[in-house]
Amino acid sequence: MFEPKMTSNLNGADNIKTVGRFFVSALKILTDPKNVILRRQKGLNWNDSLFNFVKLSFLEYTVLKYRRMVRFGDQVVLDSTFPPFPSIAFDKRIKNYINNLDMTEAPSGIVSISTTNCCPYSCPFCSTNAKRVTKTDLDEDLLKKTITEVEALGVPMIILHGGEPMYRYDRFLRLVKHVNPDTCLWMFTSGYGVTEDRAAELKASGLFGVWISLDHFDPNIHNGFRGSPKAFDNACNAVNAFKKAGVYTCLSLVPPEDFLEPANFKEYYNLAKKLGVAEIRVMEKKPSGREACHGVLAHSPVLANLQKKLYADPEFAEHPPLSGLSTWLEKDQALGCQCRFEYLFITSTGDLQPCEVSQISFGNIKEEPFPVIFKRISQAFERCSTGCIPMVMFPEIMEYQQNRTQMSYIEKTERATEIVQGFQKLGSIPGAYRPLWSYYQKRLNLLRKRQANNCATKYRS
Repeated sequence: MFEPKMTSNLNGADNIKTVGRFFVSALKILTDPKNVILRRQKGLNWNDSLFNFVKLSFLEYTVLKYRRMVRFGDQVVLDSTFPPFPSIAFDKRIKNYINNLDMTEAPSGIVSISTTNCCPYSCPFCSTNAKRVTKTDLDEDLLKKTITEVEALGVPMIILHGGEPMYRYDRFLRLVKHVNPDTCLWMFTSGYGVTEDRAAELKASGLFGVWISLDHFDPNIHNGFRGSPKAFDNACNAVNAFKKAGVYTCLSLVPPEDFLEPANFKEYYNLAKKLGVAEIRVMEKKPSGREACHGVLAHSPVLANLQKKLYADPEFAEHPPLSGLSTWLEKDQALGCQCRFEYLFITSTGDLQPCEVSQISFGNIKEEPFPVIFKRISQAFERCSTGCIPMVMFPEIMEYQQNRTQMSYIEKTERATEIVQGFQKLGSIPGAYRPLWSYYQKRLNLLRKRQANNCATKYRS
């Protein structure tokens, strides 16, 4: 049933060599004359550039602390939230880090776009409350226009999903073809509607990677979650189809309660290895969609410790690495919430949100162009913060949801900004940024003074 694994984890000397290649590549981008000119135009000096280079090293170390890089053909993937190396998209991501000191000006690493709210399944933890009515989906031309605007801002990676994007396959394929080949393109799917022909067609049209939702090793339990007797088989068949097509294939997991028993998680982990997927994206349940009624569930220390133990255990050295685990990434010692800086989400009705589960809107692409809304949300996120927005600000978001139909468009965006500012006040600077934070603030103040002086000089002349 399962085909041989197409990817391999990097270990030992290969890992060290690859990190060295990253360093050389980033150094070339740092010293490239075009980038030097661009930074000079923005008011950055060499000290700013070197600071950005050092910051990049801290972030890379944090991402790779409890996961292995994956070789995929002649490329290497640090994490499924990064474009593969080498690639134009990867270079674009590094340029965004190096050429922008002010965190409010740097493009987001990923913009995720819901192409449809339709889905044949009924997953309780879904943030979209997917239905089978297509009339509320965004206009196809508007989606294409927005994709182009996202790329023009310098965003290196786009995710297209739903609902279930394969539910409206022909439309989805046209959107995939519209994405620039230099952009790293991913998709989410439950596996519904995936065939070998469709997987091959998507790969030929520019798809790089896919996350396939598989929530349990027991077919009956997974099928029960999804509300379909075919969900498990559809997911496994989709894994094989995308692997055969040459797509970087991953699983997406929302761990059920019984996975807090390590033996059960390991059984799932062994299934993932048998399937031959490249990695597993692990996301805990968040208070959104139909799950919002359960309120905030604390991060699981069991899952956090399990990730570290599995990484250190030689028995699992060739298992697919775990990525996205909020029990680790959102904590003090890691990256914190990466909304806006690394991730943004456009809903199937056009709202720009920090992520799928935050459910607060900074504007709607049916009302304003994406760049206008992007500038608004960028100004709201002045810094990274520990925690998770829908978990930390749950009462405020629930109040927002209850009153959103009575609020005007401007009131909704203003209230969203207030919620994010409240979130940042309650959180702290994440560990990956903390050693450099005071120096960043000093450099940022100096940059803004230079920019103000330059503007004054141009005005007088």
